[in-house]
Amino acid sequence: MTTIHAWFSSHSALRHGSMVYRKLDGSTVKITRMNLQKDGKRLGRVGETYVGEVIRTEDGGAVQPERRATASS
Repeated sequence: MTTIHAWFSSHSALRHGSMVYRKLDGSTVKITRMNLQKDGKRLGRVGETYVGEVIRTEDGGAVQPERRATASS
């Protein structure tokens, strides 16, 4: 299985949605961005947190596709 580095940003998740991916240990994590290289925080990525490596989509890592939360009333 191939892994890819992943990050989560609550701000980005509210605006664009998040995805659920599986980690190597079988746990799942919400993510908003992936990159082959662990380049840490990028400029303009306020509040973004590195969540570790996740299994790539091609290897069955995607549990839930990108979606936005619905507003509560």
